[in-house]
Amino acid sequence: MNCAKCVLGTFAAAMLSSTAMAGFVVEDIPAWRGAADTAYYNWETFTSADSTQPNFPNNEAFPSGSALLFNFGSDAIITGAGNIYGYGGALNIHTYGYADSDIQEAVFNFATMGTEINYDGAMIAWTGANGEQGLISNLTESINYYEEVDFGQGPGSIVNVSWSIDLSSVDADVREIGMIWQSDTVNISLNTVSMDLRFGDIPAPGALALLGIAGLAGRRRRR
Repeated sequence: MNCAKCVLGTFAAAMLSSTAMAGFVVEDIPAWRGAADTAYYNWETFTSADSTQPNFPNNEAFPSGSALLFNFGSDAIITGAGNIYGYGGALNIHTYGYADSDIQEAVFNFATMGTEINYDGAMIAWTGANGEQGLISNLTESINYYEEVDFGQGPGSIVNVSWSIDLSSVDADVREIGMIWQSDTVNISLNTVSMDLRFGDIPAPGALALLGIAGLAGRRRRR
């Protein structure tokens, strides 16, 4: 390893660690979080900086088999604040969710510091119950919070970004979903992640009322 790069990475990591924030400044929380047929996972600290070991969500009993996060990038470390910091290479983050029923919708939130994510390259990978697979690219991100900060290595930023994915039109019983992104370059710290999944359809109140009326009408006809 280049010693100059090692010293630079250690210095930058110390700068980013000293300004690390727990949680999101602004998080895109779906209205259905906590409802029936949904799941919520979050990562506020990480234990693995590479792909040899997964990062399990902090709000699940260890180890969770329902959600995993990996960094497939090189030259990353876990900082003193528990962040994944890419000091010598870009981060390549894969956040996976697994389900026993059809995933209809997903919302992913990420809090980063330093350089930024390559938003244009972000994509969704999914796998169906029968082994079908697909990729969804050209995603539209929402920048929920943005602050320019000088961490001692030049201008950087604190960013809270989210992606909301509608899978209801996918012609498959989706059981696995992965959110994949890479950073533009080095010197990025991944602070916090959340993933919300919704399974099956949740009828709106008006639709529920119509279903009730339809049921009554059917019973009247049978009589």
